[in-house]
Amino acid sequence: MNIWKFELKKAFQSPVVSILIVLFLFLNFWLIYNHAGIREELKVTNQLVERFGYKIDAEMAAKLQAYYQSKLQKMNELTRKKFGKTYERAGDFFSEYEYRSEVLSEEELHVITETAIVEGYYELIQEIDQTYSHLDLSKNAKLDINKYGLSGKTAEIAREYYKNLNNRLDELIEAGEHKNLFFIGYVYRMHSFLFKDLMRQMIFEVMILVVLITGHVTTYEFQNQTHLTAYASKRGRKLMLDKLVANLFASLCICAVILGATLLVYFLVFDYSGLWGIPISSFFNSEFPFPYISWWKLPFGIYLSCVLVVFIICQLFFTVITYSIAVWIKNNYLVYAAFALLFGLCVLITGIVPKTSTAIFWTRYTPFSLILNPHLWFIGWNVFTPKNYEWTTAVIWTCLLAIVTAVTFLKFNKEQID
Repeated sequence: MNIWKFELKKAFQSPVVSILIVLFLFLNFWLIYNHAGIREELKVTNQLVERFGYKIDAEMAAKLQAYYQSKLQKMNELTRKKFGKTYERAGDFFSEYEYRSEVLSEEELHVITETAIVEGYYELIQEIDQTYSHLDLSKNAKLDINKYGLSGKTAEIAREYYKNLNNRLDELIEAGEHKNLFFIGYVYRMHSFLFKDLMRQMIFEVMILVVLITGHVTTYEFQNQTHLTAYASKRGRKLMLDKLVANLFASLCICAVILGATLLVYFLVFDYSGLWGIPISSFFNSEFPFPYISWWKLPFGIYLSCVLVVFIICQLFFTVITYSIAVWIKNNYLVYAAFALLFGLCVLITGIVPKTSTAIFWTRYTPFSLILNPHLWFIGWNVFTPKNYEWTTAVIWTCLLAIVTAVTFLKFNKEQID
C-alpha cells in the first residue's frame, strides 16, 4: 500500500499535470458558458413536463393545445397593446423582432419567447406520426452502400444491419418511446452538445493526462537512472505490477476530477430535473431528419451512465496500452510518440482496407475508433454502429490487453536490467 502511495505521488507531483487539469477544466467551463444563453429557454421544457408529464398521448396533446391557445391569447393582448397588432403564430412575431425589441421589457419578451417555445412543441407533436411513418430504412441501406462504396459481402452486411435496426424501430414505435417530451433537438442540439462536443473533448483531455502520467510513472526509474537499484531484487521486479495498479487508480482519479467537475457545472447550468426518465430515442431529441434510435430502451439517466462507463473503460485501456509500451521502450518521450503512432494507425487503417472486405467493419472495434463518436454510442446511426458495438469492443480489448500485459510482465521479469 505504501508503494502504491509512493507511485501515485509520482503521478501527480509534476506541475504539468496540475496545469493541464486546470486548463482542461477551464476549457470545459468555457464551452458550457458559451452555450449557456439558452438555459432560460430550456426551462420551459421542464415546466411543460411538470405540468403535463412527458408522455405524449391524445389527452396530453389536447391539454397542451389549450395551454398553448391561452399563452397565444396572452401574447396577443400584449402585442395589441404595444404594437396594435396580433399574430396567428408566436413565431411570426420574431420576423419583426429587431425593430420591436426596444419597446418590450425583458419580462414581456419572455412571455412571447415562452409562447413561441410552447408553440414549437405543439406543432411538432402533430408531425411525430407522419415523420416515423415515412422512415424507410431500406433507403438508408442503399445510401450507406453507395456512400461507403460497399459491395458483395459488405453490402449484404449493410442490408442486414438496417433490417435489424428496422425491427428495433418497430419495437420503439409500438412502445411509444419516441412520444416523449425532451429538449427540441432541431433547435438546441443538446444531445450533440453534451455527448459530442463536451464528452469528446473530455475524452481527449483525460486521454492526454493518463498517457502522460502512465508514461512518466512507468519509466520513472529508468529516466532517473535508479533502475539498477529499484529492480535488482525479486521484489523489485514486482514493482512494475505496483506501477500498473497505481496507474489505473490515477486514471480513475483523473476521470473523476474531469468528469465530476465538468458534469456538475453542466447540470447546474442546464436543468434536466424532469428529463432523467425520458428515453433517449424521443422524437424531440432528434437533430436531423433521421432520428436517434437507441438499440435498447434507454432513459436519459441510464444512457448517460452507460456513456460514462464506456468513457472510463476506454481510459483504462489507454492506461494499459501506454503502460505496456513503456515497459518495452523505457523512455517516456518515445512512449508518447509510440502511443500517438498507434492511435493514428488504428484510425487510419479503417479507411485503407478494401470496401469489399469485412475488415472494414472489424477494424473499427478499437477504443481509438470508438472514442471518435461518443454521441452515437448505443445508437443505430449507420452501418458502422451495430448493436453491442461498444460492449464487444470492450470485451475484445479486455482479453487482448490481458494477454499483452501478461506477456509484458513475463518479459520484464526475465530481461537483463542494465
